[in-house]
Parts: sequence; C-alpha cells; structure tokens
Amino acid sequence: MRRLWITGLISVLSLLAQTGEAIYLSQCAVCHGAGGEGGRGPTLARPTLRNAPDEEALFRVIRRGIPNSGMPATGLAEREIRLVMEHVRALGRVAAPVDPPGDPKRGRQIYSGKGQCAGCHQAFGPELRGIGERRSVAHLRTSLTDPAADVPAGFVLMEAVTPGGGKVSGARLNEDTFSLQLLDAAGKVQSFWKSELRAWKRLPGQSPMPSYRGVLSETELDDLVAFLVTQ
Repeated sequence: MRRLWITGLISVLSLLAQTGEAIYLSQCAVCHGAGGEGGRGPTLARPTLRNAPDEEALFRVIRRGIPNSGMPATGLAEREIRLVMEHVRALGRVAAPVDPPGDPKRGRQIYSGKGQCAGCHQAFGPELRGIGERRSVAHLRTSLTDPAADVPAGFVLMEAVTPGGGKVSGARLNEDTFSLQLLDAAGKVQSFWKSELRAWKRLPGQSPMPSYRGVLSETELDDLVAFLVTQ
C-alpha cells in the first residue's frame, strides 16, 4: 500500500510540475527562444500572432503545425496544448518588439544591388516573402554572416564533376541509384546519369549562400536586415 501511495503521489507531483512554461521550454524554446524572442521560429512575444490570431487558431497551429513553414505538428495532449497556449499568450503580454536598427530603403538597394540577393532568391534561394514573421532579427543577422549556421532541414547541397571536368553545384532535387538532379544558382535543373560523371558528392551542412561578413559593413548589414523584416 505504501508503495502504491508513493507512486500515486509521484504521478500527481509530475502533473503539477507540468506547467505551460516547462512544456514550452522543452518543446518550443529551441526555435522560438526561451522568452519568445524568436530565432529559427518567429517571435511570440507580441500581442498578435499572424498565424494564430485567436485561441482556436493557436490550438490548431500547436497541434497540427504549419505545412512548409518549419513548424511541425506536436504529439502533445490537449491539456498540454492548453497549458502551452496560456504561456504563449503570457509571452505576448509584453512590449511589442522594437524595430531593428537600419534603414529598409537602403536595405532594399543593397538587396537588389551590392548584396546580389535578388537573383538567387528569385531563382534558387528560399522564399523570403514573410521572412520577417518567421525569423527573428538576430536570426536574420546571423544568417547573413554565417549562412551555414542554419541550413534548412532536408536541404542538401551537392557537387557534380562532369565528363569534361566542369563542376556543377546545386540543391539536390532528386537522387536515386542511377541518376541525380540538381537545381543550380541560376534556377536551372541539371540532370545527370551518375555513371557518366567523373565524381559527385554531398556537401552536408553547407549553404550555397555566401557570407557577407567583411563584404557588407555593419551599417549595411543593419539596413539589409531592416529590409528583410519588412517582407
């Protein structure tokens, strides 16, 4: 009887310890930040969430995730989701995020000109529309100086050496035992038979995006981030 009583007490204490904050820190903070400041995921420390303006929508986002956004579905029980929701709403009852330093108008010019960003992101790079909602200011800044710090899940950069000795690199679209398809920086699909290539290799953890450290000044980086936040 004593053993059963102790087991029951441990179960009750475990449930009591299961606060929304504890669940959030273990399940959500890795992307959204411990204080909801954002990171790989969007900032939650704001009064209104674009994808979860009401309680029903927030519950649905936590349970089902958002397809093609990096937000996965969770295996949380309904009670756990409700606890997380309470904590997320509490995070939103803070001052609205401060606008990043920098001039978005100058940032737009850098994006289209010196940064040479537009060409790649129109043909090859990830979609930047809405990036200001999906990523924090700090995360965007880090992405510009250290692109390999956060390579998207499932993205594989590959390099193929053609029969003539030329090198072609790009994002892997399809690969099987015999063939390989890459999307190059110009947005063109390149198809190869592996048997005809001199060599081919995967480049895990690498990004085709160049680092702008030393290429853009601190002010220019601020301007570019300010422009991205407006997207």
